[in-house]
Amino acid sequence: MAIFLEKEGITRRQFFKGTGMLAVATILTGVFSKIGFDVVNASDDYIAKRAAGLYSLDESMVLRKSHLNPEITQIYKDFLSPGEVKYLSPKAHHLLHTRYGKDIPGFIEELKHPHKETEGAPAAEAGHEAA
Repeated sequence: MAIFLEKEGITRRQFFKGTGMLAVATILTGVFSKIGFDVVNASDDYIAKRAAGLYSLDESMVLRKSHLNPEITQIYKDFLSPGEVKYLSPKAHHLLHTRYGKDIPGFIEELKHPHKETEGAPAAEAGHEAA
C-alpha cells in the first residue's frame, strides 16, 4: 500500500532554513509594527497639542468672527454690496466662493471676459441655462 510509504519531503537543513527565515520575518514584523504604533501615537499626540494650541490662540483673539471684523464690514460696504452690508450679495458670492473641478475652465473664461455676466451669474453658467 502506497499510503503508508514515506514520501520525499524537506530535509532537516531545509526545515531549519525555513524556520530561521520565518523567525527573522516574525521579529522584523514585530519591530516594524512597534515602530508603526509609536509613529501613530506620536502623530495623535502632535495633533492633540496642535488643536489645543489653536483653540487657545483663538480664545485670546479680540476679533473671533469675520462678519464682526470692521475691515471686512467696510469691504462689503464699499465694494461687495455698495452702501449696505449684505453678506450674500451676488458679487460677494461670485468673488468669494471657491470653484472646483469642471467649473474651473468656465471660471477662467469668465475672468478673461468679465463683461459677459448676467445678473451675477457667470457667463459659462448662463450659457448652460439657455440651452
